[in-house]
Order: sequence, then structure tokens, then C-alpha cells
Amino acid sequence: MKNFSLKFLDIMIGLVLGLGFQWWPDLIEPWQFVVFVFVYLDIIDYWIDYGPSLKKFPPKFELDIFLDVGIMFALFLYIYSTQLTVAYFLSAFILLRALDFFWLLRSKYEYHPVGIEGKYVNTWLRIDAFECFFVGGIAWWSTFTTFNPLIMVIIFIAFRIIMRFIASLTYKKVSFI
Repeated sequence: MKNFSLKFLDIMIGLVLGLGFQWWPDLIEPWQFVVFVFVYLDIIDYWIDYGPSLKKFPPKFELDIFLDVGIMFALFLYIYSTQLTVAYFLSAFILLRALDFFWLLRSKYEYHPVGIEGKYVNTWLRIDAFECFFVGGIAWWSTFTTFNPLIMVIIFIAFRIIMRFIASLTYKKVSFI
């Protein structure tokens, strides 16, 4: 199943990124353009980490394949949501992070990683959980206020970059796009 997952991942990410461009003409608001570019780069960054992780922790059971499919769906929704509302976009991000959390949790309990791999998995488990709660707060806030969506998106992007930097420093491997 290891080779299947890697091939599947590459094909699906390619589809997500390729199909994502079809929505560029549908973007209207300035925040949508900003977040679309960020999401595109964020998906590439996710791909850079997810591929090697999938090599180290390949799926053992069919349920693991369904989790991979769920992550691909969440990536598709993540880029699609850039043309909707800020709350919808942030909710798509939370879904992606929640599925990533369960994927990492599966990896932790099936493979019992140690050393740098264990530190990597534990770091991202904490970061994913924290991002879900923090971004959930921003999503909740965006539904009850008339705050400028561009400012909210900039707060989200700054938070996301800071979390990525902290995660990279935690496992001593700074990785930028």
C-alpha cells in the first residue's frame, strides 16, 4: 500500500493544485486573492512534508487509505473555500488540520516513532491541535463581527507562518517554501 499511497498523493495534489486555478477568475474580494495565493503555497508546503511522512509511515490498513482520501478532500475544500466566506475558509482549514491530526495520531500509534521522527510527529500533533482551536476562535469571531475580512485573513496568515516556524524550530529542521 506504500507505493499506492505515494502515487495517489502525487496525483491528487496535482489535481487539487491544477483545478484550484479554475476558481481564480471567480475571486472578487481582495482578501480572496491574498488567501488564494497563500493557500496555494500552503498546499505545496504541506505536500513537501506529507510525501516524506507517507514514506516513513505508510498506511497499514484500508482505513488509513480513507484517511488519506479525506486529507485530499480537505485540501480540495481548502482551496475551493477561498471563493466563499472567511468563516467557510477557516472551517476548511480546521477540517484539514483535524484530519492531519488523526493521520499523525495513527502514525504515532502504529509506528511508535522515536528520535527526530517522534519529535516531528509530536510537534505537529500539538501544532495541529493548537491551530484548530485558535483558528476556530477566529472563525467564530468572523461570524459575529463585521471586522474587515482582509485583516482577519492577514491575522490567520501571520499566525500560520509563526506556527510553521515554531514547528520547524522545535524539531530542528527549518523548512520554508
